[in-house]
Amino acid sequence: MTKNEIRTLMKNKRKQVSDNLRAEYNKRIHDRLTSSEYFNECGIIFSYVSFGSEADTDNIIKTAFRMKKRVFIPKVEGREMNFYEICGFDGLIRSKYGILEPAGNLNPYISSQNDNVKKLMLLPGLAFDKAGNRIGYGAGYYDRYMAKFPEHEWIKIGLAFNFQIMENLPAADNDIRTDYIITDETLIKCR
Repeated sequence: MTKNEIRTLMKNKRKQVSDNLRAEYNKRIHDRLTSSEYFNECGIIFSYVSFGSEADTDNIIKTAFRMKKRVFIPKVEGREMNFYEICGFDGLIRSKYGILEPAGNLNPYISSQNDNVKKLMLLPGLAFDKAGNRIGYGAGYYDRYMAKFPEHEWIKIGLAFNFQIMENLPAADNDIRTDYIITDETLIKCR
C-alpha cells in the first residue's frame, strides 16, 4: 500500500470507533503513558493538541500541568512548525485546519543542550510500525521540525490505537522515527 492509501484506510478505521470505545482506548493510553518512567521523569512535554479522531492528548496535557511539567504545543507558521509553551488551554485559537494553537507573538522553544531536563515529544500519526516508522498527515511538519535538533533532544513517543500498528511501513531516510509507541493495548519499544 502507498502512504496515501494507508492514510485513507486509517482515517476511516478511526472514524468507525464508537465514542464509548474511543473514550476507553484514550483512558488506557493516558494511564499507560502517565504511569511510564518516561513521562514521570521528564520535565518538559511537547504534545500535539488532539483533533478529530486522534488519540486524545487533552487529559495527558492536564495531567502534565498537575505534575508541574512545562508543556509546549505546536503552531504551524507557513511551511514550518514551532513549539510554544502554554500554561493552560485558555488563549488557544483554532488554526485554518481547525486545530488549537497558541495565539499571539510568543517565543518558540530553543534547544538548551546543557539543561539536563528530560524532554518528551508526543507524536501524532495515522499509522506506525514496530520499528518506529510513522505515517503522519503528509505535510512533513514534524520531520522538518525535529531535523533541526539533535537526535536525542527528546524521547519520541507515538500515540495510537492498537489497530494503527502495521507491518513495515514505507519510510524515507529523513523520516523521524519514534522511540516508543503507546497504544490502548501495549507499549512498544522501537529501538
